[in-house]
Amino acid sequence: MILDLPAAPVSGDATSQSEWRHAVRRALLGWRAGLDAATHHHLSGKIRDHFTRFLADHPKATVGFYWPIQNEIDVRPVIEAHIASGGRAALPVVPGKDQPMVFHAWTPDTEMVPGFARIPEPTGTDVLTVDVLLAPLVGFDGQGYRLGYGGGFFDRTLAACEPKPLVIGIGFEATRLQDILPHQYDVPVDILITDQGTTKIA
Repeated sequence: MILDLPAAPVSGDATSQSEWRHAVRRALLGWRAGLDAATHHHLSGKIRDHFTRFLADHPKATVGFYWPIQNEIDVRPVIEAHIASGGRAALPVVPGKDQPMVFHAWTPDTEMVPGFARIPEPTGTDVLTVDVLLAPLVGFDGQGYRLGYGGGFFDRTLAACEPKPLVIGIGFEATRLQDILPHQYDVPVDILITDQGTTKIA
């Protein structure tokens, strides 16, 4: 699949690059929203298979994952199997505007409440330190830089994590860009998982 995306700016100024990222983000989200159910299911299944194989090498890891929104890949079946085999999982809670996310323990029986942007968050569970952190990709490039939703939550959270978890970007291969023109404070992921496979970033 080849997407028709805005051309990258010739100018290197920050305003042009920010406007370009905004336009690309909008185009990629529009593509994902319009993905037909059968294709989404097929590609998501491939991604879940690759993620399952990755977790087979990390059976006791505490995995920070995401609640799927806006037609993202739903990794909950893999997470549930990971928990059943002895691993742990956690979902992010957003304490407030411009604050890093905090990860709270999650199981399929955890009570959920609407959180930031009405995204479900766990309530009444312990805060966990995650070993593996999943980052959903709106878009990405081969250097591991991700295009997210523009809120900066991921980078603020990573900056606050101690020790730093292994970061995995998960998304559709069709949203790979040559270069997302990252900001100087953007943090690349360590591993990319798409429908085409798993790639470690050098």
